[in-house]
Amino acid sequence: MAAKGIVDDMPASQKYPYPTSDQPNNLTDEDLQFLSLYTGQKDLHLLREHVIKIWRSVKHTLWVYRCIQELMFLQPRIPRHPSYPEVKAALLADKTKPFLDLGCCFGQDTRQLILDGVPESSITATDITPDYWEFGKKLFMDPDRLSVRTAWGSFTDSQYIHSGPLSPMTGRFAYVWAGAVLHVLTAADVKAFITNVHTVLAPGGTFLGTCVGQDPPGEWADAPGGTGKRYLHREETLTALLKEAGYTDISMERDRSSGAIERQEDLSTFGNQKIILIFAATK
Repeated sequence: MAAKGIVDDMPASQKYPYPTSDQPNNLTDEDLQFLSLYTGQKDLHLLREHVIKIWRSVKHTLWVYRCIQELMFLQPRIPRHPSYPEVKAALLADKTKPFLDLGCCFGQDTRQLILDGVPESSITATDITPDYWEFGKKLFMDPDRLSVRTAWGSFTDSQYIHSGPLSPMTGRFAYVWAGAVLHVLTAADVKAFITNVHTVLAPGGTFLGTCVGQDPPGEWADAPGGTGKRYLHREETLTALLKEAGYTDISMERDRSSGAIERQEDLSTFGNQKIILIFAATK
């Protein structure tokens, strides 16, 4: 009999509405390479058992997005962003530049920055809840040695950035990274999110990230917690929204790599063509 978890006591509207298996999908040796590099554990059999144990705990406790089912938390996204070499060089040249990992989830991108030599003192990790982050500390085996700043709350709520735990850093971030956030939000929340990112950036700061899009744009799956329908943009509509919020030097492209969208979302459940958008914009 499966262990009873927090998710069992959730109202139906707050449960992940799509089926998840009892075993994570396609856990390959390649999937374990970043975890092995970060932890120093070379025994991939032990790491595989460790990942499965953590994954099962997450499954019985939290909203299991498709990307979590596909173990995408094992691989950082940020190194694949075309702006990352420039961002990394700037962070290493001036180690006081503040970086915000927004929607940090398990914290794999934060740990990529650390491996690349970015000081932990310049990194802030934030998400709507610390739950995935806490699992990340177990996954990456660093609960007692990770010292990045953290702050928890909704980035669609302007009070969070003006009077919440992140407020001392508002207007100071050189970079804000959102690797997989916009596509889990409603249309109104996407607009609020982008506006609030603009607020926390320093003048000349950069907002960069990736998200699932749709062609044509529109509503699709339920947002977490039953708060409405998620909204997916395409290149033109997301660019227009960024311009409206005050961004300049906007770059926008599709990720055309094989399998990118299939691992991110379950395409069999919804109509219209899904795409992956890669973007960067300046305040």
